[in-house]
Amino acid sequence: MCADRATTLTGMFQKVTIGPTNKILGAGTYEISGLARRTVDVSEFGVDCDIFEFACSAGGTITLANVAYDPTDPMQNTLLAAVEAGTKFDHSSTSGLRFWINTTSYLCVGTSGSILMTNAGGVKADRNGIARTDFSGIVSGAFMYLDG
Repeated sequence: MCADRATTLTGMFQKVTIGPTNKILGAGTYEISGLARRTVDVSEFGVDCDIFEFACSAGGTITLANVAYDPTDPMQNTLLAAVEAGTKFDHSSTSGLRFWINTTSYLCVGTSGSILMTNAGGVKADRNGIARTDFSGIVSGAFMYLDG
């Protein structure tokens, strides 16, 4: 075993759940954009080169793409209902969104944050394929972190 090699994360052990066990069926691709720190221009009159300082940060966005559309899946319907009702997925051991990277570790929003689902309900169909849908949201109030 080489010690100078990164750990490979294979998709066969990954999944997306609401809480620890409620798997969102049909999900095959997820993306978490990661955090971004904004900057503000604090330049004054008379300076030749712009001067910047750090400002607030954003927790990023989450996307479940090309999900096999299943209008009977309770977890897909939970995501859709969250967009319709404007409800948030808080950091919770029982009902928070978890993006599993292997069989024991997952990414979730920090304790003071939440994920606001902003997009759901679209359907893409191909006569030679299966119906697909996407879900997306924005991370608010905290960063995503590795747990488990």
